[in-house]
Amino acid sequence: MERSIKIILFIIIGIVVINFIATIVGNSGIKEIRQDLLKARRSADSALTELQYSKNRLDSIKSDLVIFRSYVGRTQKTVELADLEKRLAEERDQAKLAEIRQRIHELRAGLDTTQLPDIETVYKTDH
Repeated sequence: MERSIKIILFIIIGIVVINFIATIVGNSGIKEIRQDLLKARRSADSALTELQYSKNRLDSIKSDLVIFRSYVGRTQKTVELADLEKRLAEERDQAKLAEIRQRIHELRAGLDTTQLPDIETVYKTDH
């Protein structure tokens, strides 16, 4: 009987040693897995930070584009208004010019050229 107790004790000690070795090997594997998970988490956090930074830059660019679009629209309206004012001024000038030409034509028609005094002209000669 003593011999069977020794065998059972050796078996139990063997199981404990094997379990201890498995635990140590398993813990190192778990540590590696944990470290890999931490690295992956850091990479994911870094990627998330980069994505947030990129999103903020895109939002800033969109805001700048809205402001620029507004500026271009205002400039276009100002140019259209200036062009319209120029056209109106040209039309008024053309109408005034036609009116002046008409008045000159009327005055010439009513002018009696026989009643005009003689105008002397002097020619200089370089002798």
